[in-house]
Amino acid sequence: MLNKFGPVARVTARVLAWTVSSLLLLAGVAAGVVAAIQADTDGYFSTGRHRFTTSAVALKTDEIDVGSSSAHAADPNPDIGEVARVRIKVDPVDPNVPVFVGIGPKDEVESFLRGSAYDDFVSADLKPFQAHFRHVPGASHVPDPTRRTFWVASSSGVGPRTLTWNKTHGAWSVAVLRLDGAPNVDVRASIGLRFAFLAPTAAACLAAGLLWPTWRTIRHLTPHHKAPQPHEPHRPASEA
Repeated sequence: MLNKFGPVARVTARVLAWTVSSLLLLAGVAAGVVAAIQADTDGYFSTGRHRFTTSAVALKTDEIDVGSSSAHAADPNPDIGEVARVRIKVDPVDPNVPVFVGIGPKDEVESFLRGSAYDDFVSADLKPFQAHFRHVPGASHVPDPTRRTFWVASSSGVGPRTLTWNKTHGAWSVAVLRLDGAPNVDVRASIGLRFAFLAPTAAACLAAGLLWPTWRTIRHLTPHHKAPQPHEPHRPASEA
């Protein structure tokens, strides 16, 4: 395939092909390792389970930008969560208290909570973990959240709650409250992200990266037959 080009062009093309192939193989291995780690952690990259409590009627958080030692409420850009499946686990400390956890558009959630007392997440120190909330004063009761239709994902009832959602672009908030709308919310919670594209990406990169080495190996093992050289016509001795 490369024989029709000059020697320099052939060498350059081979170096480029090997470089691209190596990069694809490295990317495939890296994606495969990350996919294996994700599979070994219940299919999600998750935070630890931490306790959150408030004397108000709800806990609220907007999207969170996580750094190496701290996290704060923000709209990350780029937001890797937009290519992930989100899982939120909420476990009431008192198993007999039914709770509600929901995700909705930020402005809708804030409108729902307006006039009620709640704690709004501001930031957190990660090592050791310590969350910081801003208290928003208001009434000691909140309307029934299950009667609102703006939630894109929600879970309610007695016992541990698990909520999953394929995140999309936009400004979103999470609210956790008692199902009866009363104050004193006390839960343990964690959040996880699942990246479904990791395994297919690993397979695609590895397959693409093996194309060039495979073609070179097959070409090397295939016997090449030289084209027969044309015979010069025999001339009589008298013409010599």
